[in-house]
Amino acid sequence: MNNLKTFLLVGMVSLVSACSSIPLSTMVKLMDLNPLEADPNQIIVAVKSPDGVSVNDGDVVLDFSFRTGEPESSFKHTFPVIVDSDYALSAELKDELENDEQFTVMRLSEADAQRMKSGQKAIREYRSQHEEGGAGSINVRLISACQSGGSAWKDSELDVYLKTDQSDEFLLFLDDIDLSELDVKNGC
Repeated sequence: MNNLKTFLLVGMVSLVSACSSIPLSTMVKLMDLNPLEADPNQIIVAVKSPDGVSVNDGDVVLDFSFRTGEPESSFKHTFPVIVDSDYALSAELKDELENDEQFTVMRLSEADAQRMKSGQKAIREYRSQHEEGGAGSINVRLISACQSGGSAWKDSELDVYLKTDQSDEFLLFLDDIDLSELDVKNGC
């Protein structure tokens, strides 16, 4: 019976990963991620894009939510991440670049990091007082990009990497996001 459960679990994870932009290897690593223990000040998002396409403040958002049967204990935050031009690109990310690509590194603003910490604290307090514990989620979304110049970008794809702790490696979080599926701002 345990073999059947394992097989079904692996099958479901494979099906979900095939229907999304999240690589299977990342899904496995994310199973160990505890959003309540992640330090919001250490969350780093890196977006790989072709030259001529830039990602700016607010083009990537981090969603953080918690749902209970009690509306006053539930919340949904959407944090726009901001460009961190001072971040030194690691050798790990540099190895991912082709000649015509670039990385934009982003993080939460200090105010949003504090709001996320407050949300983490509220969840821990709620769970310490309620057996059912509620349901939470964390997600990173690439919602737009900026296209410079007058050229059309056919088959341009962007990748989003995530790091939740300075001691960890970057995870490929979203793979091959088609530029045509985003809200593209021209001439930004």
